Amino acid sequence: MFTDGGTAAHRGIDWPTYGGDPFDGALPWAGLLYWAREQPSRVFPADRVPSADELHRAIPMGYTTLTLLARVALLHGGQQRRLWPEERRPASRGQLQPYQLLLPPTGRERYLKLGAGWPVRFALRDAEELSARTGGAVLVCQVVESHNWH
Repeated sequence: MFTDGGTAAHRGIDWPTYGGDPFDGALPWAGLLYWAREQPSRVFPADRVPSADELHRAIPMGYTTLTLLARVALLHGGQQRRLWPEERRPASRGQLQPYQLLLPPTGRERYLKLGAGWPVRFALRDAEELSARTGGAVLVCQVVESHNWH
């Protein structure tokens, strides 16, 4: 599932069309992605945030939480593969911790999202340990905003 360039293996919300696989460390931008219904959207450049109309068409409202995430780092097998410059954002308000760790599905499993503490060095440490234990990819994201989507 981990991609470091080449063909992306994204199995989440297949939108926006110009976006890439969130686990692709070779993309030229850090980017943003949406999380809803236990899966990520494609990652897109921060300067190309989809309109509200596009968002409503792609992820219809209905008893879920919509979270906008910014990619911070990508780890694989306990090794940091990519670290993107982090924009200064206020600490997450609400139910989510400021940083979230995303794991891609393996086989039939679903994506997994786990909260991580702050500052970012603690989230990176947790991601490194988790990635080493699983031998797989872990994407560290910062919560930009999160709200009920219904």
